[in-house]
Amino acid sequence: NYHNKVGEDATKKISHFVYNNLSKAAQFAHHGIEEFAAETENPIKDFHSTLIFALFKKYDFGYAILTFGVGDCPIGLLNKDLSNIKLMNWLDVGEFGGGTRFITMPEIFTSEKFSTRFGFTLIEDFSYLMLMTDGIYDAKFIVEANLEKLENWKTFVDDLKGNNEDQAAVLFEPSNNEIGDQLSSWMDFWSPGNHDDRTLAIIF
Repeated sequence: NYHNKVGEDATKKISHFVYNNLSKAAQFAHHGIEEFAAETENPIKDFHSTLIFALFKKYDFGYAILTFGVGDCPIGLLNKDLSNIKLMNWLDVGEFGGGTRFITMPEIFTSEKFSTRFGFTLIEDFSYLMLMTDGIYDAKFIVEANLEKLENWKTFVDDLKGNNEDQAAVLFEPSNNEIGDQLSSWMDFWSPGNHDDRTLAIIF
């Protein structure tokens, strides 16, 4: 098993690498927004933004996937045969407005929870790695608990493939030169009450 090839010491080194390097990327984004706010003489709260990103690399044994997240934007990893969903981050959500955290908040970096914002996994192969903003998540998954359910992700994949009212479909083939336009058209769905920005990145 490829998982067994990574010992405890190696895992610690990898975790240290993930934390050090991805935290620099997160801080770079924070400082960039901070500097822009100062230059334009606007309060930083005017630029509040969630941030998620992922890095992945293919090796002989499979893939190494690293993630970071602040805010209410999920990162989901579906294995090759769609039999398991792994959530790569936890969401900053509250029972009412104001629960969301933003990369613009300096307390993010001093919180004891900061290290838990980083995700790392090794996987032999996968079908989809998906990163989405709340404009997609709120409309398609409704509540955070639904992200834990594999069936909801299968339904979401079916939706992407055309099982929806608009019959908007995305053909997930490397040779598909229209995939960007197809995904853009799919994201133009109507969902009452859900008007947040829609960003969806899919690695397949």
